[in-house]
Amino acid sequence: MDKKSVKKIILKVSHVFEIVLALIILFKVLLGAVDLSRVIWASYVSNVLNPAAYYEVEAILGYALLLVIGVELVIMLALHTPESVIDVLLYAIARKLLLIPKDKGMIEVFMGICTIAGLFAIKKYLFTDKDMNEQNNS
Repeated sequence: MDKKSVKKIILKVSHVFEIVLALIILFKVLLGAVDLSRVIWASYVSNVLNPAAYYEVEAILGYALLLVIGVELVIMLALHTPESVIDVLLYAIARKLLLIPKDKGMIEVFMGICTIAGLFAIKKYLFTDKDMNEQNNS
């Protein structure tokens, strides 16, 4: 076997492995969505008389954003586009901002907002229409 055929085999195996990992992540996200539904049912629907505390709502939102990050990760593994990587980063930073402890200073919040603004700027100004058309056609 020459080097090119070995490289092709390794590349194919790694693509298959990547798809398998994406399917595993997607399955876990589906299980997590069922669990999130169960938690919401237990906290809000079956227990209407007792309102949920702030930390419970924060935990539910954090868990929901974690599931969204999982879905975006699967999309990133399937598409291999720079825009999908930026989307994963946006959701991860948004989740981190949501879960910053309230006793921390505003520096972390400000840095997170600046990071999100920077990612939006990258998405708007560094991606051309040609990049977007290529992503939509693939």
